[in-house]
Amino acid sequence: MAATPTHMLDVAERLFAQKGIDGVSMREIVRESGQSNLSAAHYHFGSREALVAALLTRRTRTINALRHKRLDALEADGLAGDVHAIVKATVMAIAEVVKTTDWGPNYVRVVAQVILNSQSRVMDLVDPDNLSGLVRSNKMFRQVLRHLPLQVFKDRMWIVNNESIYSLARWVYANGPVNAANRRRFDALLLTTVDFLAAGLLSPLSSKVNKAASSQGSTHGS
Repeated sequence: MAATPTHMLDVAERLFAQKGIDGVSMREIVRESGQSNLSAAHYHFGSREALVAALLTRRTRTINALRHKRLDALEADGLAGDVHAIVKATVMAIAEVVKTTDWGPNYVRVVAQVILNSQSRVMDLVDPDNLSGLVRSNKMFRQVLRHLPLQVFKDRMWIVNNESIYSLARWVYANGPVNAANRRRFDALLLTTVDFLAAGLLSPLSSKVNKAASSQGSTHGS
């Protein structure tokens, strides 16, 4: 098979999920893609970071559309002010691709690695239009949680957005793709994850956190 950019992204996604992003060379991706020209990946993408960003951009486009669809339904049902419902809409958009596509399980394992790498610039290279659903859900959360100091709100959102990915990635790593035998267990984990994250967002401020937020000059603005 010719090593088209799309095929190389498919191969890279699988290898990154199996071996880790740092454990796979550009040359290995090209070889596994069936291409004899070992510079093909650099020709198409320019760098490893650009290749990973292209991989994520392709997948986040689908997830973004699913998230907007779920948020539209949430608003139509009058649940725009329900933190639990917003968390569910946000998390289920990712869970849906894990359950229903052949690439979803590999995707969450790859994006979890990207998030964990504090030195990575990959997320800065992802098309921001593909993250508009996440921005939208964050704004919806803020409308409900305006009582939280701004920095506390940002910290809680950072935890929610990252832990939803980590939870799914850890499950896939331990259990493999979702199938008839493990689907009920996966669904149970999703419900627990949503409950847990929603409860965290709604939890009261401890006196120490409130004091720390005040000392940082946090405000109640949006």
